[in-house]
Amino acid sequence: MQGRAGSRRAAGLTRLTLTMASLTLAALSLAACGSSTSAIPEVPRGPAGAELESLEKTRIEVRGVTLEVWVARSFLEQQRGLMDATPAQVAPLPDGTPRGMLFPFDRDQTVSIVMTDTYVPLDLAFLRADGVIVQTHRLTPLDRTPVPSDQPVRWALEVPAGTFAAHGIGVGDTCDFLEP
Repeated sequence: MQGRAGSRRAAGLTRLTLTMASLTLAALSLAACGSSTSAIPEVPRGPAGAELESLEKTRIEVRGVTLEVWVARSFLEQQRGLMDATPAQVAPLPDGTPRGMLFPFDRDQTVSIVMTDTYVPLDLAFLRADGVIVQTHRLTPLDRTPVPSDQPVRWALEVPAGTFAAHGIGVGDTCDFLEP
């Protein structure tokens, strides 16, 4: 009888130890997720308009259509992208020039785009280093599903949804980079 009680006590201690270990790991995981000192920097939040207007702008041309684009060069600018932008902020300019955002990468690489906190539906194009569009996608607001490039790319271009269709822009077209 003493042997059974001892083994039940040992089994209870083992379950307790495993439960405590699980709770400790869970607590550490939650603490890491909420920590501002985690390895992944938090994406700054705030009014998108002021942040967009502080970015470099340039013009690109595709199929005879000139687009004005904000250039997201830094890691944080690329992480922020068009988060919190309103339809009015990404609407065409008064002269009808479509607007968007260009994401240049340091080297050819496979990338993924997500629509976290992005409320405007977008068209996405992945471009090779020579400016040729190799892939396009329609992006759904707030969809956190990564949309990966199917090959290494040098650029990503986001514009309001429908822009590509309205101007006949698609795979195989070339983006020419114009002076600002």
